[in-house]
Amino acid sequence: MPRKADTLLEGRILDAAYHIWSRRGEHALTMRAVAGASGTTTPTLYERFSNKEDLLSLLRRRARLNLFSAIRSSRSPAQVCRRVLDFFLAHPNDYRPPPLLEKKKCPHSNF
Repeated sequence: MPRKADTLLEGRILDAAYHIWSRRGEHALTMRAVAGASGTTTPTLYERFSNKEDLLSLLRRRARLNLFSAIRSSRSPAQVCRRVLDFFLAHPNDYRPPPLLEKKKCPHSNF
């Protein structure tokens, strides 16, 4: 008898990935870690997400939606600011800016 497709798998993958990413940061988010945390295999994960960047794109979108949800009911600009700051403190890895690109010295420059 053929196996039934797991219709909830993609949601479990995203939930597990978001949990890893928001708690431990981007460096801890590996395809193998996500597969293990979501109860699937790495090849199955790659069938749904071609690489880590695809997964990160969806996680960043989820983080934005969570932030918007947290501030939606704000009644003043001050309340928006307070809720944004509270959200950033509660979810520090969700909004960590990317590292600055390393400046390469121009071979024709004396700087």
